[in-house]
Amino acid sequence: MWFTKKKVARSKKYFTDEWVGEWKRALEESELYKVKGKEWNASVLLRMDPPSPALKKESYIGFYLDLQYGECHELRYADETDRDIADVILKADESTWLTLIEQKKDPAMMIMKGSLKLEKGSLVMLTNQKQAAKALLQTAPSYEKESLDEEYISETIDKIPVRRKHISFNTTNRGLDFESFPMKLFQKAKQFGVWDPASISFEKDREDWKKLSDDEKTIIIHLSSLFMAGEEAVTLDLLPLIQTISKEGRLEEEIFLTSFLWEEAKHTEFFSRFVKEVFVERPDFEQFHKPFYKKLFYRQLPEDLNRLYTDSSPLAQLKASGTYNMIVEGTLAETGYEAYHKMLKENNLLPGLQDGIIKLKQDESRHIAYGLYLINRLLNDNSDCSAPFEKHLEELLDDATNVIHEIFEPYDVVPFGLEKEWFLNYAIKQFQQRINKLGIY
Repeated sequence: MWFTKKKVARSKKYFTDEWVGEWKRALEESELYKVKGKEWNASVLLRMDPPSPALKKESYIGFYLDLQYGECHELRYADETDRDIADVILKADESTWLTLIEQKKDPAMMIMKGSLKLEKGSLVMLTNQKQAAKALLQTAPSYEKESLDEEYISETIDKIPVRRKHISFNTTNRGLDFESFPMKLFQKAKQFGVWDPASISFEKDREDWKKLSDDEKTIIIHLSSLFMAGEEAVTLDLLPLIQTISKEGRLEEEIFLTSFLWEEAKHTEFFSRFVKEVFVERPDFEQFHKPFYKKLFYRQLPEDLNRLYTDSSPLAQLKASGTYNMIVEGTLAETGYEAYHKMLKENNLLPGLQDGIIKLKQDESRHIAYGLYLINRLLNDNSDCSAPFEKHLEELLDDATNVIHEIFEPYDVVPFGLEKEWFLNYAIKQFQQRINKLGIY
């Protein structure tokens, strides 16, 4: 854990008969839940493991809710028999449930971060009903002020003067720190990142492509269209971060970032070569760029990175790296690579595309590692930025899961056996791994 959140005394009024009754009344009167939950029809068990002393005394394990299209027909204590009849079971310890209640956290995001477990039910269904689940838990009574009031973190423009001349040089003064993490990544980039997209043969890919069905071609074009634009976007939008790091005099980091940008440029080249050499006709790639994809790649990514030209504050840098390294690279791209693997490797197809994807994934692992290093450094020095940074990630993760929903919308049956449930689970697992390394939640 890189920093510690302030703890407060918990009220003893939680989870009593009075509290349950108050929650039921609040839920019945909630206009927000009536709207958000109008399409949710499920019985839900909110399981507390281990049970609080009050629940354990009565052999209760949590709370059972019968939710029917915006109305709660039943809200009561739950016992072991309810585990069999509940459609959905969410499990967490007492502290996590109190955090959800007091801080009005988004339960879907808590699942994605790993602190709330989906023990029974469909992740696809729950992500579709995430606004209903959030509205549901927001009606639960909270008897004390939130334990963490999010402080306003100023994003005042922190302009670093443009250097008009050099006063000294690191290499002739202190020397390069070859043991620093960025320099170790740079050594790996020189060892493993020197590959040429132009040297990859697509001869067998062209033969395979002719044998694919129209649906199989469509899903490969679909996924490739997301990567093509994505790789170009990260190539275009990395420069503001490099400039910010350079102005701060972090030479070792800047040296690594030169390889970072070069590799992103190669990834852009690779997908363009694949399309040119394999596809008989050039498809309309942008037909697959749906609203949430455009929100993330056309607007959010360039906005968060280019903000650094005028605001290089720690929070601005955190948001930029969070968008770039945690969501775009660390969650969506990593999931896309695995989808390619399932489609191609398991079916012995398109060896040239497979070869390039393997090399891309190796490069991206270094990029993500640097992003985690950068976020770690910034949070260690600026712990007051943690709350707004977490909120930023929650919003982006919501968009990322919606991008996945968009991918599957056009297909009744997805070729190559790809399943939305697998896709979502894999993406969330990637996000959880990064969050756990940072220790911010």
